[in-house]
Amino acid sequence: MSRWKKTIVIPALAVALGTPPVLALDQEQIRREPTEGEILADGLIARPLALISTVIGAVAFVVTLPFTVPSKTTDRAAEKLVAKPARYAFKRPIGQLDSCETLPETCR
Repeated sequence: MSRWKKTIVIPALAVALGTPPVLALDQEQIRREPTEGEILADGLIARPLALISTVIGAVAFVVTLPFTVPSKTTDRAAEKLVAKPARYAFKRPIGQLDSCETLPETCR
Protein backbone atom coordinates (compact mmCIF):
# COMPACT_ATOMS: atom_id res chain seq x y z
CA MET A 1 0.00 0.00 0.00
CA SER A 2 1.38 3.39 -0.92
CA ARG A 3 2.40 5.93 1.71
CA TRP A 4 -0.37 8.31 0.56
CA LYS A 5 -3.03 5.72 1.23
CA LYS A 6 -1.63 4.97 4.67
CA THR A 7 -1.51 8.60 5.75
CA ILE A 8 -4.71 9.96 4.20
CA VAL A 9 -7.18 7.30 3.12
CA ILE A 10 -7.01 4.91 6.07
CA PRO A 11 -7.49 7.59 8.77
CA ALA A 12 -10.31 9.20 6.76
CA LEU A 13 -12.06 5.86 6.45
CA ALA A 14 -11.58 5.19 10.15
CA VAL A 15 -13.20 8.52 11.01
CA ALA A 16 -16.03 8.00 8.54
CA LEU A 17 -16.75 4.48 9.77
CA GLY A 18 -16.32 5.38 13.43
CA THR A 19 -18.77 8.26 13.29
CA PRO A 20 -22.40 7.34 13.88
CA PRO A 21 -24.70 8.26 11.02
CA VAL A 22 -26.61 11.49 11.42
CA LEU A 23 -30.27 10.69 10.92
CA ALA A 24 -33.10 13.09 10.24
CA LEU A 25 -32.95 15.60 13.05
CA ASP A 26 -35.80 17.59 14.51
CA GLN A 27 -35.35 21.10 15.91
CA GLU A 28 -34.86 19.83 19.45
CA GLN A 29 -31.95 17.66 18.33
CA ILE A 30 -30.44 20.55 16.38
CA ARG A 31 -30.45 22.79 19.45
CA ARG A 32 -28.67 20.22 21.63
CA GLU A 33 -24.92 20.14 22.02
CA PRO A 34 -23.26 18.06 19.27
CA THR A 35 -21.27 14.99 20.23
CA GLU A 36 -17.52 14.73 19.76
CA GLY A 37 -18.08 12.41 16.80
CA GLU A 38 -20.38 14.90 15.10
CA ILE A 39 -17.87 17.71 15.61
CA LEU A 40 -15.06 15.53 14.31
CA ALA A 41 -17.05 14.43 11.25
CA ASP A 42 -18.04 18.02 10.58
CA GLY A 43 -14.53 19.40 10.85
CA LEU A 44 -12.77 16.65 8.94
CA ILE A 45 -15.35 15.67 6.32
CA ALA A 46 -18.40 17.94 5.94
CA ARG A 47 -16.71 21.35 6.01
CA PRO A 48 -13.86 20.49 3.64
CA LEU A 49 -16.40 18.99 1.22
CA ALA A 50 -18.54 22.13 1.53
CA LEU A 51 -15.47 24.28 0.81
CA ILE A 52 -14.69 22.18 -2.28
CA SER A 53 -18.34 22.51 -3.33
CA THR A 54 -18.11 26.29 -2.92
CA VAL A 55 -15.03 26.47 -5.16
CA ILE A 56 -16.58 24.22 -7.82
CA GLY A 57 -19.80 26.23 -7.60
CA ALA A 58 -17.87 29.48 -8.11
CA VAL A 59 -16.23 28.07 -11.22
CA ALA A 60 -19.60 26.84 -12.50
CA PHE A 61 -21.13 30.25 -11.76
CA VAL A 62 -18.49 32.00 -13.89
CA VAL A 63 -18.89 29.46 -16.69
CA THR A 64 -22.68 29.91 -16.71
CA LEU A 65 -22.60 33.73 -16.66
CA PRO A 66 -23.09 34.01 -20.45
CA PHE A 67 -26.38 32.17 -19.98
CA THR A 68 -27.59 33.63 -16.69
CA VAL A 69 -26.99 37.30 -17.55
CA PRO A 70 -29.37 37.42 -20.56
CA SER A 71 -32.01 35.43 -18.69
CA LYS A 72 -31.61 37.61 -15.57
CA THR A 73 -31.09 34.59 -13.32
CA THR A 74 -27.61 35.54 -12.09
CA ASP A 75 -28.83 36.04 -8.51
CA ARG A 76 -30.43 32.59 -8.42
CA ALA A 77 -27.29 30.94 -9.81
CA ALA A 78 -25.07 32.79 -7.33
CA GLU A 79 -27.28 31.73 -4.42
CA LYS A 80 -27.46 28.05 -5.36
CA LEU A 81 -23.90 27.56 -6.66
CA VAL A 82 -21.83 29.74 -4.33
CA ALA A 83 -23.69 31.31 -1.40
CA LYS A 84 -25.53 28.23 -0.12
CA PRO A 85 -22.43 25.96 0.04
CA ALA A 86 -20.39 28.84 1.51
CA ARG A 87 -22.95 29.38 4.29
CA TYR A 88 -22.94 25.64 4.99
CA ALA A 89 -19.13 25.67 5.23
CA PHE A 90 -18.59 28.85 7.23
CA LYS A 91 -21.77 30.00 9.01
CA ARG A 92 -23.23 26.76 10.35
CA PRO A 93 -22.50 25.92 14.01
CA ILE A 94 -19.80 23.23 14.29
CA GLY A 95 -21.19 19.71 14.60
CA GLN A 96 -24.73 20.66 13.62
CA LEU A 97 -24.75 19.06 10.21
CA ASP A 98 -28.39 19.72 9.36
CA SER A 99 -28.95 23.12 10.94
CA CYS A 100 -28.95 25.15 7.70
CA GLU A 101 -31.94 23.19 6.44
CA THR A 102 -33.98 22.94 9.64
CA LEU A 103 -32.94 26.22 11.26
CA PRO A 104 -32.01 28.59 8.42
CA GLU A 105 -31.56 31.51 10.81
CA THR A 106 -28.31 29.88 12.03
CA CYS A 107 -26.75 30.23 8.56
CA ARG A 108 -27.63 33.83 7.68
